[in-house]
Amino acid sequence: MLKIMIAQDAQGTAIVLAGRLVGPWVEEVRRCWLEAEAECRDKWRVNLRETTHVDAAGKALLSEMFHRGATFEATGCLTRAIVESLAVASAPASKGGLES
Repeated sequence: MLKIMIAQDAQGTAIVLAGRLVGPWVEEVRRCWLEAEAECRDKWRVNLRETTHVDAAGKALLSEMFHRGATFEATGCLTRAIVESLAVASAPASKGGLES
C-alpha cells in the first residue's frame, strides 16, 4: 500500500510518498507526478521520509525524477541509501539532490 500526496508550499511542489513504492504503485506515482508536473512548473521535491520499501521499478522512477531535477527528502537508512546511489550513479550530470 502506498499513500501519494501532492503538496505545494513556498519551497515549490512536493510529492509525498508513504508506504511501499512497489509494483503497480510505481506507475500510479509516475502518473500523478507527470500530471502534476504538467500543471505546475515549480521546483520538485520527493519526500521519502515515510517510504518503507522501494523495488527496482520504484528506483528507476526515482532516478527519472532525479534526472529531471527533483530533490529528495529522506531520513531513514533505506531511503537515504537509495537517494545517495542516485547521486553517485549520475554525479557528472546530476541536477537533483538530497535534503535531510
